[in-house]
Amino acid sequence: MPGDDRNDQFDDLFEPFELGDVPASMDPAAPSTDPDPPVEPSSVAPLTDATGERSSQQNATTAAAESGELIACPSCGARNPSFNHHCERCGSRLSQDPMPIAAAPAARSTAGGRALGVLSGVVLVVALVALMANIFRGDESDVASPETVASATTTTQPIIVTELFATSATASSQINDAFSAESLIDGDSSTRWNDNSLRGVGAWLEFTFATPVQITEIELQNVTDNEKFRRNFKIRGYTITVDDLNVPISGRLRNSSEPQRIKIASLNTILLRIEVTTTHPAESVDDDPPFSELALEGIRFFGVEK
Repeated sequence: MPGDDRNDQFDDLFEPFELGDVPASMDPAAPSTDPDPPVEPSSVAPLTDATGERSSQQNATTAAAESGELIACPSCGARNPSFNHHCERCGSRLSQDPMPIAAAPAARSTAGGRALGVLSGVVLVVALVALMANIFRGDESDVASPETVASATTTTQPIIVTELFATSATASSQINDAFSAESLIDGDSSTRWNDNSLRGVGAWLEFTFATPVQITEIELQNVTDNEKFRRNFKIRGYTITVDDLNVPISGRLRNSSEPQRIKIASLNTILLRIEVTTTHPAESVDDDPPFSELALEGIRFFGVEK
């Protein structure tokens, strides 16, 4: 079909060759005792065309034969000129080199492939946008608002401890009203509490507050007058409890007329109780004998009002 390039491409796969007139010595039909007789240059008959002239290919064949540039066919062993690609006897390929392989055609993208590529690009862009939005949102969330800063400042402020005042005081016993437990919270250093001549054995004191308080410390003051301090029994071992904690606080006081403070771990209490476990003994002063009462001049409370 005119103009059909496919036939031309197919014909190019097979290289044409011309056998021409084979000399008698190379004719497979001629009898020969030697399966592969040597070809002498003088035995190659000159071949001519219709005009009496030899063709250029025949001239090349004759020249190759005359020069002895012949190669043996790997299939039938026939001698062929070195420029031949196929055997003139059996038609087999003379060269054993692999045939050239055409390059693989470039992959052609289809409509579905292009759509998939576009969709993948869109998904990637959306993912990047979402990632950037989360990063910026996280940066904004790290910036504390004024309310947050104010709250943090409030919670980190130190606790302001002030003196707390009990509204009432009671004791396990007392000599009389002049030496009652109320004398411990009246703020008067000239008054004191004395138990009922029991030397402090099993004595206790309770203090109540009008509203819940957080007690951090209490201060106990023995009798400041030196003679009365020595002639009375003093608190030595103690146990303190508050109504918001079930763990008692135990310790010992020194035999001193100086004020002594005790740390308390209360949180929200309205009642504090002191129980006497041991005492410092009373002693005589000059010719005056010791008293048989436990004495305490005052008590103060410190903490935070709720």
